[in-house]
Amino acid sequence: MPTHEERILGILGKAVEPLFTSEITKRLNHELGGRESYTMSEISTRLQSLGAQVAQLTDGRWKLKRQTDQ
Repeated sequence: MPTHEERILGILGKAVEPLFTSEITKRLNHELGGRESYTMSEISTRLQSLGAQVAQLTDGRWKLKRQTDQ
């Protein structure tokens, strides 16, 4: 079973464009089927811990880093 961080990376990987924390939170909670409800604050903390793999844009949206972004 994937970790929540792996699920977040998967959500960002499937996204056509960068996502706001609120959008990531909504998608994660939907994937979990309501068993666990995460807040935007919790997701924000997890995103920050994934700093080597994700980047936050100036407008607050998040995206996966690509090899050329690093």
